[in-house]
Amino acid sequence: MENKEKDYKEERFEFAIYVNDNIICKRNFRIYNFVEGSMNTQEFKNTVDDVVDLINNDLKSKSRVYTWYYFNPEMPEDNEEMTTPLIDPWVCTFKFVITDNKKNVITKIWDGYAYPKPIREKVDLNNKYVKVMSKDGQVRMYEKDSFFKSNEGRLSFDQEVLRSMIMDKQDVLLQITKKICETCSPSRDEIKEIGQKGYFEYKDNQKYLGKYTATDEYKNGENGKSKVYSFNLNAINKKVEKEWDTLLQAKTKKYFRELY
Repeated sequence: MENKEKDYKEERFEFAIYVNDNIICKRNFRIYNFVEGSMNTQEFKNTVDDVVDLINNDLKSKSRVYTWYYFNPEMPEDNEEMTTPLIDPWVCTFKFVITDNKKNVITKIWDGYAYPKPIREKVDLNNKYVKVMSKDGQVRMYEKDSFFKSNEGRLSFDQEVLRSMIMDKQDVLLQITKKICETCSPSRDEIKEIGQKGYFEYKDNQKYLGKYTATDEYKNGENGKSKVYSFNLNAINKKVEKEWDTLLQAKTKKYFRELY
């Protein structure tokens, strides 16, 4: 039987993680029964906050493991990084970006100055594989469970550290995709109501969009006036553009009248 390569189909949604504007990983994915407008809601914003916490907690855990193995309080000079002051804030930044059809939906940035240098320079959120360089300079990938089991008692010090870092960890990238999809689509029970047609009709989307929070109200002091804010940045930008266009219409017409 002839093996045919599967055609790659680029999906609508994508997320990427950057360190100092250098991309370190990217995932292209599909959201089944996507609720149009669900990314312009408080629930989606909260999900992005949770995603950043996922990444941060993974890196903090690895930082603790790294410090436990490498820091010797009796001989701190053994590891220069442990005696070197932290880098200045915002010298190393992490950035998480979600796009819809290549258009930026949301971006969140946080400071990575407190992660040890090896952690921030070798970010691997898969937590699945062990990279081993052979004598001929070739890098080979091994699944972590089988690698650590088959090499029990023969691991190098660095491999022991890596095992402690990733052995109990899940694939963070898969968790990120799952969180986004769950937030932006109906639950399995809700999908049963739609049937097996495999797509949303307008009334379906409107029905499930109603369960989201599109605005939030803030009060300015105890007796101050409240103001409603929208989570739909695109709509806000279009409103500002329209208001600016209306403001300049008279000036533009006058300019063209006096041009000749």
